[in-house]
Amino acid sequence: MATTSNNTPAHASHAYLFKNGYGMIVKTFEFPSNNKTNGQCIELMDPPSNPVHGTFWIQSLSNKTSITSIRTKKTKKNVDKECFSVEDLVEANVGENVEILVADDVRQTKEWITGKIKSVKRFQELSDDEDTNPAMPSGPVVHSFPGHHTISSRLPSSNFHSSHNKSGDLVLFETADNGLLGLTLTSIKSIRGATLKTTYPHKISKNCLSIDYKNDSGSNDTGLMKYLTYGITWAPSYNLVLLNSNDPSTKRLRLSSKAVILNDIENMTVDNLFCIVGFPNISKFASVIDPIISGDDVKTFLNSLTQCETTHSRGHGHSIMSNSIMTQQMAMPPMSSNISIPDNTSQDVNVDDLHLYEFKNILLQKKERLMLPIFDVEIPYKDIYHCKINSLQSEYMHSGYGEKKPFEEVWHSVEFENITNFVLTTAPIIITKGDQEQQFIGQDTLTYTSKGLTAFVNLTKALDVQIQAEENVVNTNPKRFTFRRTNYQSDNIEGKISVVNYKTETIVVVVNLSLTGKITNHSVAPKKDVMKTNENTVNEQHDIRWEINVKPKQTLDITYNKIYNRSV
Repeated sequence: MATTSNNTPAHASHAYLFKNGYGMIVKTFEFPSNNKTNGQCIELMDPPSNPVHGTFWIQSLSNKTSITSIRTKKTKKNVDKECFSVEDLVEANVGENVEILVADDVRQTKEWITGKIKSVKRFQELSDDEDTNPAMPSGPVVHSFPGHHTISSRLPSSNFHSSHNKSGDLVLFETADNGLLGLTLTSIKSIRGATLKTTYPHKISKNCLSIDYKNDSGSNDTGLMKYLTYGITWAPSYNLVLLNSNDPSTKRLRLSSKAVILNDIENMTVDNLFCIVGFPNISKFASVIDPIISGDDVKTFLNSLTQCETTHSRGHGHSIMSNSIMTQQMAMPPMSSNISIPDNTSQDVNVDDLHLYEFKNILLQKKERLMLPIFDVEIPYKDIYHCKINSLQSEYMHSGYGEKKPFEEVWHSVEFENITNFVLTTAPIIITKGDQEQQFIGQDTLTYTSKGLTAFVNLTKALDVQIQAEENVVNTNPKRFTFRRTNYQSDNIEGKISVVNYKTETIVVVVNLSLTGKITNHSVAPKKDVMKTNENTVNEQHDIRWEINVKPKQTLDITYNKIYNRSV
């Protein structure tokens, strides 16, 4: 059977990076053609070290090649090693004309001798057992993942030149007058020469995947290797600059986005690199290394599966799954007619519920950090004063309805529509003012925003805008009713939200109110009222949004009435 040895390719046709530390790597390699009926074998050395269980696959991309089996093995390979000692230099220069400094410990003399190193005879040869590749280990070692530990086996590596008795090493040296000397390696104190070699060949055992296959098509075929692995990710961030303008009616901002690639696994060149926005379902087996690579014994492998199932059933897998969508604006406002889509940006790729930022021909070095720009556009915006009120909290619901509440937190924010060709993923955003000045305003979190939806970014707390919310019980219906074995009475509640503008200009105030109860009327029509109810709840839930203009020094009240069913 013909055998071909190759390194696992460092070239990836595709790489898909999630924000939770995992990446899907896709590589290709060749199945050479051979018309022999006994088949062929190709050995891929240095396979990936920690592919997730069930995600490591090797296949042919056509029906010209049939794979018979894939097995793990060790193969011997000569590698060049750097010389770190005189002993290394002696071995590296076998067959070369050199000068050596030989010490006689008995006579306590040293002498330079010119000649050729014929051979170096090691007292104990251990090099064939050395393995410098950490993949497919074979002794106890702990693989760390977020929130998980799995055990596999690995033997400790040994240093070649410290693993034996150097005093027994024999050097055969041919002098200039053709005399042959037998010297101990330790007696040679120095070596010099016009063309001294500083590396030497060393045979080691390498982990590899041995693939038995048959390809009698007469032409080479393409094979595919793919795997999900931990240790490569991307981190997005945004830069928002409020641009100066002489016309107060025209407000524009500059929004930029970048991706930082963190690669801790391997060197590779990637034809198509995708940074993914979405919520991947990869938690269940994320802590288990594929058994063909891990080298785990049966007990260890089954224990890791058991631990994985237990952790997943307890719901701890969410920390691994959490990726990019933390908050999503649900409003879907129409696009303004005077806004044009920027034509200087590429477009993300939408695959089901995942969005992909695509980059071409990227070189990724292990332990290197790489910054890639995504887009840089100007967008119209408007200033708003934003307040979120949550009356679902118990302090609003069950007692003290007549008590006046403290002032709510009001933020001066900017509101803009995502008119880019990309979804905006959850990430930190820095806000500055002036393209030249770059005056620092603050830092916020930009939440997930689909194309065409509205995004909010908080700038500063608004001290000149005050909002107070209160609810009062007007009356209670004495008639009781039972719902799911619990008795209830209905309270008629009047709510009021007071907005005070101490500024010298008209402002836009956005109030988001979350409340429980059936709304019967309101003094100001909301821009949005999303009602949530089901057969298991006795009260409706509302997410209401008001958007109002408040004049300078004006106090504006929003009132509403609701019926709240209270347990008694």
